[in-house]
Amino acid sequence: MTYTIDYVIKAISTLLRDGELVYIGLNSIPALIGSFMARDLYGKKIRIIGVAEAQNPQKVILSPSTGNPFFVESSPVIITADSFDLAQKGKLDVMFLGPAQIDEETNVNLSVIGNYDKPNTRLPGGAATAFILPLVKKAILWNLKHNKRSLVKKVDFITGTAKFSNNLVYVVTNLGILRYDRESKKWYVDGIYPWSSYDKIVENTEFGVEKGKMELISLEERDLKFINDMDPYQLRSALENQ
Repeated sequence: MTYTIDYVIKAISTLLRDGELVYIGLNSIPALIGSFMARDLYGKKIRIIGVAEAQNPQKVILSPSTGNPFFVESSPVIITADSFDLAQKGKLDVMFLGPAQIDEETNVNLSVIGNYDKPNTRLPGGAATAFILPLVKKAILWNLKHNKRSLVKKVDFITGTAKFSNNLVYVVTNLGILRYDRESKKWYVDGIYPWSSYDKIVENTEFGVEKGKMELISLEERDLKFINDMDPYQLRSALENQ
């Protein structure tokens, strides 16, 4: 069975480059599988670290949490504090975040929906988002509900921002890949899926978007096999129903 999230995973894998040090946060299933796909299936020379404190672990079987301590069974340990230290020194290349809201200025919201004092929804929180987001060289944000409530003109609360940074910022959603251009201060559509289009992305985004590379993201049999081997219990499917 193929899920929408499988295309998101493939899209994430295309954004990683040789030589990058990639950090994966808590419960970031698309980022986890996408990073392993880039490294192990497509042979990209990246190093993977993250909240599980494993340093470039071998291929793992997906568990309910990407913070599973069993990730370190076959790898050296790099503690979270050391990962944050790498970010502060400008040595962390890629970080993933799954914000509930992203706005036209690269602000992200992982805190509350609505008024902060009396929110409609209280979100899990941003952990080190405010600290790392402006420091990392490339931020890849992911959201599986691309609509005008998630890609908004202005977030309800700024958990973190890349507005004052000079890093690369991408958003990968269930409709495609968006890239932020700092010179024009605009978002560009760099990737779409077989069911999406530029017009559909415009229709579902509250801020303006321009046509970018517009590359079609497709899945091959080996992509699906790799994803299913990493996620034999199809835990990723639960994210599509949240």
